[in-house]
Amino acid sequence: MTTEKVNDLEIINLSDYFSAGKFRLVPADCSHFSGGISEVPVFINIHADFTKALAFDTNNLQQFYGFAIMESNLQKVNGGEYYSPERKGNLKFVELNDCGDLWIIKFEFFDDSKKLYAFKSEEIIPILNGCRKPVLITTGGF
Repeated sequence: MTTEKVNDLEIINLSDYFSAGKFRLVPADCSHFSGGISEVPVFINIHADFTKALAFDTNNLQQFYGFAIMESNLQKVNGGEYYSPERKGNLKFVELNDCGDLWIIKFEFFDDSKKLYAFKSEEIIPILNGCRKPVLITTGGF
């Protein structure tokens, strides 16, 4: 996405949707499994330079997978408190994309519609640094 298009997006506060205490990273092979009924899958795409801002070893990965417990604003986006369509949830996944100073957050729904917003780069750092991580990440594996 071009810088002009990113700058045209409404800027939101990422902390209104995610907190480190209710976010967890998982290894890539676990991203294909379902999280908890109140968790939504999250895909994070980053540039290599951004990993320097993180307090853990990323092993030069540029894509992370995780799950977020749906707090009140995510529940509003989802249209319910639970993830799966059987429980009336509309949100299929959330994607966070590193575009430099601004990041794009994409909410993708089960009906294939999407909502795009932007947020400031510095907002994701405390969430990633403070979230739960698999042992493979915290020991330098992955």
